[in-house]
Amino acid sequence: MIKHYIAIIWCLAFWGGFIQGKSVFAGEWNDKPVMCEQKEIFEKTMVERGEILFSRGEMLATVRTKDGLSEIPAILPVRIYMNPEKKTFTIAEYHTDYNSICILAFGENYTTIGTAS
Repeated sequence: MIKHYIAIIWCLAFWGGFIQGKSVFAGEWNDKPVMCEQKEIFEKTMVERGEILFSRGEMLATVRTKDGLSEIPAILPVRIYMNPEKKTFTIAEYHTDYNSICILAFGENYTTIGTAS
């Protein structure tokens, strides 16, 4: 039964996009507010929350220039912190030029895939 609902939604979305002249499944850039803080203050906050550095990587991020959104992505360090006892988490990007860390997301009920909850 759910398969039928999914098929109906896909058909409506396709025809809606066809009538409007653009795909309803096409991505679009949105502005999302983020909170940024100096690295030392952010790290102190992570200690206070009991969140430890869990993983890190390099993300390709679209950044603003004086002419609008840059076509060339910036490579920014991204970090995931978590508190294994409280299951809280924070995902943040580090801007080395400004010594600033911006919080992309934070929340509760953090689990890793393939582990018991």
